[in-house]
Amino acid sequence: MFRASVLTACLLATAASAQIVQPLSSTLRLPALSDFAAKGSTLTAKDGTTVTLGTRGSAPGTVYVESAAVTVPSGSTTRAGELLSALTGEDLTAPVVQYLAQPGVQAQLMRGVTANADPFDVAFSLSGKALVMKVTLQQVSGFAPVPAGRVLGDPAAPYVIRMYSDFQCPYCQQAELEAVPDVVKMLGRDVRFEFHHLPLVSLHPNARAAAEASVCAERQGKFFAFKDALFRRNDWQRTANPSAVFQQVAQASGVNVATYRSCVADRLGQAAVDDGIAEATRLGVNGTPTVFIGAYRVPNPYDASSYRALLDFVRAK
Repeated sequence: MFRASVLTACLLATAASAQIVQPLSSTLRLPALSDFAAKGSTLTAKDGTTVTLGTRGSAPGTVYVESAAVTVPSGSTTRAGELLSALTGEDLTAPVVQYLAQPGVQAQLMRGVTANADPFDVAFSLSGKALVMKVTLQQVSGFAPVPAGRVLGDPAAPYVIRMYSDFQCPYCQQAELEAVPDVVKMLGRDVRFEFHHLPLVSLHPNARAAAEASVCAERQGKFFAFKDALFRRNDWQRTANPSAVFQQVAQASGVNVATYRSCVADRLGQAAVDDGIAEATRLGVNGTPTVFIGAYRVPNPYDASSYRALLDFVRAK
């Protein structure tokens, strides 16, 4: 199977409107599927096009779509693009047509090609004249544990929300202010929240210093108080030396200032931040904020409803 990334840019902005991870009942009501006859989770149109929905969950009202396999007998790339658009919630008809028209892609279609399209993998192949398209939600594994000081909720909770974040990233600040307060309310005996360091030092010159300072606050059990307060401030982000602001925030968070200053001076937070960057690199996470629930990436980290929908999906059995 040949892998490509041509569709990635088209799908990066996919939001909660994607039907993958949505309830089966919602997907069956899509206007694009209104001319399909349903038999179980397989839908068939008059032109012979079929859409087979992979599902998870068995309890009434908790069956979710986790994948889709589309077969277009005519081989129409436009038809495939229209159905992919319906399933992802994005207008991808033209990108799919252009992608599949590329000579290099066409040469591989008999064996199959897969586009790495965060947060989806979209595989295309030919079966005779028919074009086959499979859409699955990417899964990531191999997450590193974080110290208890960077965990909210029950440390033994089976479902984990992992946020990879940069203190100087404006998009991380947006997620923190707009979504995280509501996400924290979702935590309970079965869900925990973890913060993973990923300072993008090439873009944000103060990000590493902020991350190391937060580790020094964490060593005194004050990480979340420090994090929340720092994300509410913008006065340090373009400062040549933000250490005074960090110390002010740490002191307001309740740390012992002398111990904190010694920690910062000795760079005792460096190893923890290095570990976070190494983990993100190993997992292929290169942007912030990136959030996972279990093995799956949250499509829209700025909207608490996106977390809630994915959490419901992950919980379904």
